[in-house]
Amino acid sequence: MKKIGKIVGNVLVTVILVFSILMTVMVLSSTKHESGLPNLFGKAIFNVLTDSMMSEEGFPEGSLIIVELTDTTRKEPYKVGDVVTFWRYYEDQAYLETHRIVADTYTQNQNEVVDGIWVHGGEYYYVTRGDNTPDIDMNQDLSIDYLSNQRIVAKWTGTAIPHLGSILSFLQSQLGFMLCVVIPTAIFFFFELFKFISTLMDAKKEKAVAAVKEAEEEIKQRVMAEMLAAQGAAAPAEAVKAAEEKPKPVEETKKPEEIKKSAESEDDIKKKAVEEYIAKQEAEKAAAAKAAEEEEIKRKAVEEYIKQQEAEKAAAEQAAKEEELKKQAIAEYLAQQEAEKNASEETAEETTEE
Repeated sequence: MKKIGKIVGNVLVTVILVFSILMTVMVLSSTKHESGLPNLFGKAIFNVLTDSMMSEEGFPEGSLIIVELTDTTRKEPYKVGDVVTFWRYYEDQAYLETHRIVADTYTQNQNEVVDGIWVHGGEYYYVTRGDNTPDIDMNQDLSIDYLSNQRIVAKWTGTAIPHLGSILSFLQSQLGFMLCVVIPTAIFFFFELFKFISTLMDAKKEKAVAAVKEAEEEIKQRVMAEMLAAQGAAAPAEAVKAAEEKPKPVEETKKPEEIKKSAESEDDIKKKAVEEYIAKQEAEKAAAAKAAEEEEIKRKAVEEYIKQQEAEKAAAEQAAKEEELKKQAIAEYLAQQEAEKNASEETAEETTEE
């Protein structure tokens, strides 16, 4: 699914890019033709806005037609049946229209007619009509709109693509440009940005893993080197001791089986050294974890002790306050009793005197 999405995105961006380049080239090259119409190597594209040319030999509304731009000073006449694009004027507004040159009876008889085309004063004039319209093209005053070479800007090449003109019109609108160009381009941009960030993160992750593996390999090599160095230091001492015990040792050539066995022994020693180192690292890691756990237990015990001391201190303060209140109550009671006693004695004395 991810691969399909990538392919669709690439195709969409390619189409948009080609379309944008084509439109840019056509706009830039439009200044090279006297009509000022955007074109590419003399070819221009028009969107058909009406169904006036809808027929078997014509094209329906919404089609995209390709025309060849012509020179307004052209001397070669157009033929009856040619479909031409020309300027029309209505209420002081100029617009382009594409209709067919027709042979009809609306030519003026006092002028020469060549292949159904009216010739006036050595200049060609044409009568046009849409394939799907009953009447020929007329002026605002209902007179025949005789067409001269100066008003013709292009000739239809015969190529028409149905519905594509409507699509291009939609693309040229603000909504169409936003939906079909801006949003897909933005989505593709953010998709490529996400891919770039993901690739960058993967590369960093792979680099970190490679660094860890390299560090582990370096540690292993160091351990093996230390083990081999220790064995190399022990070998001369053993040789000296053997020389003292046997003054005249007999040199023997090791057999291939012994050499192989010795190599296997070295491999076993290396393997054992690596295993011991790993076991040591794991033991240290476990000891560190246990120490951290014990430290946490101590911390919790201290916190509980402090809380207990604070609770006891609060209870002692509360008991002291209650004892003080009791003392105050007793003192007040005794004072009251003493006052009542004094009052009774004074009353008795007064009675005796009387």
